[in-house]
Amino acid sequence: MQKKVGKRNTRLETYEEKKALVSQFNLTSDIFFSKVMEDMKACEEVIRIFTEENFSVKKVKTQYSIRNMEAHSVVLDVLDENENGCLVSIEIHPQENENHVKRVRYNLSCIDTSFFEKGEEYKNVPETYMLHITENDFIGKNNGINVVNRSICGETKILDNGVHEIYVILQGESDDPEQKELLKYFLKSDSDYETEAFPNLVARVKLFKEQKEGIDVMCEIIERERMMAREEGLIEGEIKGKIALVRKKYLKGNTSEQVADALELDQSYIKNVMFMIVEGLTDEEIAMELISKNI
Repeated sequence: MQKKVGKRNTRLETYEEKKALVSQFNLTSDIFFSKVMEDMKACEEVIRIFTEENFSVKKVKTQYSIRNMEAHSVVLDVLDENENGCLVSIEIHPQENENHVKRVRYNLSCIDTSFFEKGEEYKNVPETYMLHITENDFIGKNNGINVVNRSICGETKILDNGVHEIYVILQGESDDPEQKELLKYFLKSDSDYETEAFPNLVARVKLFKEQKEGIDVMCEIIERERMMAREEGLIEGEIKGKIALVRKKYLKGNTSEQVADALELDQSYIKNVMFMIVEGLTDEEIAMELISKNI
């Protein structure tokens, strides 16, 4: 008896499926944005238009991780450097439910501590631009480009500490034609778009949305992200299971030493968990805290 063989997609069908998947992305997706911005010329266009300053990119790093063993680590979407050592961090955060201003503050502090060498004079702290891009107008001024300056109350003089803090609101407006065009393009990111304002950025979008080479790269990244999410979910589930056991034994009056012996876990780990239980944290909150600190 002949064995039935399931229908296989043709190469053309497989390619069209991949193309359809990638076509859904726009530049507000940190995965897509990071790949597009690996190109230095595309980076320069975005920085030039949003800052209105010429910035010759010497090096680009995407998904740049700054590990902090004692506190919260950060992953920067894009980190650029020019020939003078000036740094530009470009962050995509379209979510509404976070404190954008304090996130910027923390990210800037991480950049400073990472790139300012011990023993150096403060005048050598690198000049830093922070382009924080979000979709909704959390500032409430309907401005696409919002530049923050430090000044003394009631005075016009600006205190320049080398930080250029810029909030880009994609749904905001701008009188500058190039800025207005780029704000809209971030939200649409059509692969057939043509412009003289930022041709390199458009070419990169077209590469990952229209050309097989770029589509394959994006699909590999998407699959890798899915696998990592599944693994992280399993790890989080395992940790929450341990926390639930610790909580149960703690509520029964067991000491940290007794719980550590019973569960065959390190006593310092148990003490950490018990402390957070006493503080009123849920199992999920404790799990996320332990994961963020690699405990």
